[in-house]
Amino acid sequence: MDEVGEAKDELAKAAKNALNTIANAAEQATKVLSNAAAEAIKLTKNKNDSDHDTLIEIRTEVRGLKEDIADIKSGTSSQLGNHEIRLVSLEVSKTRQQTTMSIGIGILTLLVSLIVYHIIAGGGIIH
Repeated sequence: MDEVGEAKDELAKAAKNALNTIANAAEQATKVLSNAAAEAIKLTKNKNDSDHDTLIEIRTEVRGLKEDIADIKSGTSSQLGNHEIRLVSLEVSKTRQQTTMSIGIGILTLLVSLIVYHIIAGGGIIH
């Protein structure tokens, strides 16, 4: 497979991984939010608690949710950064490989030219 194809495949894999990570994060955030909502409903039904205590509980749950979302975002960014580093490494490796092959072809061409010249100028293989 050529360099562009490999890069496209790596990029497609990275995009798929990022989408899966974001989908999982969204699912986790939905669960946390629904749990927070359920807790809020329980707290509002409880007549013994005051409104102030209920608000404090809701704020605490929302703070926790914000922290969880921030952690998910930083993890996704880190994964995308790792994929970018891998893609750059693959591109550098492919360029080195192509350069080495070009030099090898040049040297082989020179050697074949010398052999042909020797045969033609010397009048044959055996003198």
